[in-house]
Amino acid sequence: MALKDYYKTLGVSGTASAEEIKKAYRRLAKKYHPDVTGGDKAKEAKFKEITEAYEVLSDPKRRAEYDELRNNPFAGREPGFGRGPEGFASSGGPRVDFNFESFFSGGFADLFGGGFMGSTRRGQRGTDLQATIELSLPEAALGVEKTLTLEPLAEPRKVTVRIPAGVEDGEVVRVPGQGRPGTRGGAPGDLLLQVKIQPHPIFRRHGADLEVDVPITIDQAVLGAKVDVPTLEGRAQVTVPPGTSSGQKLRLRGKGASDRKGGRGDLYGVVQIVVPKQISEEARALIARFGQLTRSG
Repeated sequence: MALKDYYKTLGVSGTASAEEIKKAYRRLAKKYHPDVTGGDKAKEAKFKEITEAYEVLSDPKRRAEYDELRNNPFAGREPGFGRGPEGFASSGGPRVDFNFESFFSGGFADLFGGGFMGSTRRGQRGTDLQATIELSLPEAALGVEKTLTLEPLAEPRKVTVRIPAGVEDGEVVRVPGQGRPGTRGGAPGDLLLQVKIQPHPIFRRHGADLEVDVPITIDQAVLGAKVDVPTLEGRAQVTVPPGTSSGQKLRLRGKGASDRKGGRGDLYGVVQIVVPKQISEEARALIARFGQLTRSG
């Protein structure tokens, strides 16, 4: 049962950096990829070997476990091991402190040519990839389709993902089958995208509801008016009732963010009465008169 030399397969030293390992794999993958070799079975087998090697050496945890086994394959044997003839303990046979069945089921069946007792050469699922995706508030509220380039892979690839409507900041969106490829026919891992929503210059989000400030003039607040309000899809008109005060909310049903049940929240326009800084003498006199009439009334 010979341990495969993954470093030799990729043509790098045992102290190669992660970047050196990635460059070596890319160089070999371009040479032996099935799309290039045109069905050459020997080269396809070589491509599988270098991919298997990269899958282990590019994963820090798996590489550390591989290096430990590679440098000291009998680490953990009982103290008496090796004292008898041909490396066997005086008790009559080698004894190892770790459980071989457990060890191989953890993913290291792939390290040995020919498998272990002919039963452990089964496919291994690829590891998941994790990334952060930045979204604008409208994209998060209404859903969006994004094309991403997955750089952590040996061969960067583009993948188009659909971000569901109504995702929240910090939420993780799972994209099945877009992680690292499996080995020996195993299923690929998933892509895990952590959502980061960028602050919006005018909208404020509260779950599926949104708020936006609506500036109006004094006369509009007193007499009432119809004003335009920005929404996620454009502008909409809302009625300001007579006698509206600052801070009062005007509700636009179904104009908020989408929720996970297929509905929509509401948009609330928060009234802000804007007082002019400069007015004419005539306007000043009229406002003064208005104040007298409203106080006396």
